[in-house]
Amino acid sequence: MSDQIDGFLPGNPMYDGVQPDGKPRPDREGPTPSPLVFHGFPGTVVRRIESTTEADPVAILVTLMAAGGVMVGRGPHVRIGDDRHPALIWPLIYGNTSTGRKGSSRSTAMRIVRAADEIFAVRNVVSGLSSGEGLLEELRDQDDDEEGGSGGRDRPDPDDKRRLVVESEYAVTMARGKREGNTLPGMLRQAWDGDHLSVMNRSKLKASDPHVGIVAHITQREFRAKVQDSEMAGGTYNRFLPFYSHRNLMLPHPVGAEEQIVTAYGIKLREHVAAARSVGLVRFSTAASKVYTDELYEALTDDSSAGPVAEFTARAAAYCQRIAMLYALLDHRAQIEEDDLRAAYDLVGYSQDSARHLLLGSGTGDVNLDKLIRAVRDAGPDGLTQTQVTRMFGNRLKAADKNVLVSKLLEMDGYAMLPRPTGGASAKVLVYSDPAN
Repeated sequence: MSDQIDGFLPGNPMYDGVQPDGKPRPDREGPTPSPLVFHGFPGTVVRRIESTTEADPVAILVTLMAAGGVMVGRGPHVRIGDDRHPALIWPLIYGNTSTGRKGSSRSTAMRIVRAADEIFAVRNVVSGLSSGEGLLEELRDQDDDEEGGSGGRDRPDPDDKRRLVVESEYAVTMARGKREGNTLPGMLRQAWDGDHLSVMNRSKLKASDPHVGIVAHITQREFRAKVQDSEMAGGTYNRFLPFYSHRNLMLPHPVGAEEQIVTAYGIKLREHVAAARSVGLVRFSTAASKVYTDELYEALTDDSSAGPVAEFTARAAAYCQRIAMLYALLDHRAQIEEDDLRAAYDLVGYSQDSARHLLLGSGTGDVNLDKLIRAVRDAGPDGLTQTQVTRMFGNRLKAADKNVLVSKLLEMDGYAMLPRPTGGASAKVLVYSDPAN
């Protein structure tokens, strides 16, 4: 489709160079996406409005695509073997509290969503993930003799199982999911797969045909502190796509996009969603199928690497097809073309780069060792006691494994085990001093 909509010409989001006012753009410490990800209708929207907000253009893009995927419903899907993949993506947008501008990206994208379907924005956009039962209650099937209650919110029709869950403090959700007996991680895995949701208890709650998208916001430090290696291996987090977000412009008085622009794009989004809701199986064009087979599939399914990053990005191939489908549907097309697939491949690649930055930064690749390193550095000159080390890892690691971690740490430059005087016998603490000083 044309990049011109109702007379509005697109801008050109850039991550380097200068701002429209001639000043330098903010330095970016994390990865940078390919410009090809700003493709089709979603990319056109972002290119047009990115100069009116400090938000990261890619964070706006994936939020808009996640919302659009929920809006189109369960009908459109791609087949990967016997698995049915709906048009859902779950962005995990991370960045610093002060400069990530995660909230700004949500606000910008949701203006377009509200302009497209205000009822959806009010009734189908929710927050407050706390337990599997809570998600199930939100989506549960209604008995024939049961009256629909609002539960304090203007809820959609009971048969409408579309939900966009926006969690601006996903660290809280992660903490809740770790509580003993909490079924949220398992329920999320089922929701991503598009399976019916149920729980085997006395309530016998069931949710048929759920269609749940999640947009999660977190800081890099919070994620590293709260994630457990068992969660990576268990597959909960490879349902998410991590995206690094950073302030793209310095705007002392950002005013947002003009209302007429938002309205115009909202109307287009509404039209595209309405057309997509009648689509079933989304197929590849001949050219797209050849590109996927000959160029992309092997790279997307490469299992030669190991560790937390590989576990985090294990669903790259499935996500590439889901994203390509979304590019097509939101561009008012029912077939995946070559450009959709290449844009999806680049967006998955940016997510993989973000996963490395989120988990490793300048770290070691060992989630537990990196956690210990950060704790020792955060402890400052007082150091970290052995008791604090034990509390930090709890029962997840055996004593022998904790000793191995400490030994690895002490082999690194700048780390030492030193005595610290106490009222009785001296205690030993782990400390860090910068070798450069």
